[in-house]
Amino acid sequence: MLELAVVVSLLGGIRNTLKSRSRVEDLTARKAELDGEKRELSARLEYVKSDYYLEKVAREELQLSRPGETVVIIPEGVIPELKEKDKVEEEEMPIWKRWWVVLTGGQGN
Repeated sequence: MLELAVVVSLLGGIRNTLKSRSRVEDLTARKAELDGEKRELSARLEYVKSDYYLEKVAREELQLSRPGETVVIIPEGVIPELKEKDKVEEEEMPIWKRWWVVLTGGQGN
């Protein structure tokens, strides 16, 4: 009878050990995920703290400018019309001339 109690106790201990091992593996995987997320958030924080980001937000979202600069706001819908106009003109151009524009940056027309 004593042997049966010892075997049952050992089996319970083995079961608890396996559960604990599984939980440790799950927590290790979760820790790796959180470490990766922390690295991403730290990089994002550094970017948001940068002067580049500050100037980008000031210019694009707040329409601010430096002294001597002028802010130009183009109404919605105008840009697609301009792109379509340029596209039509480009399609009428011979291929060699389109390549020339690309290679010279539009210089020497």
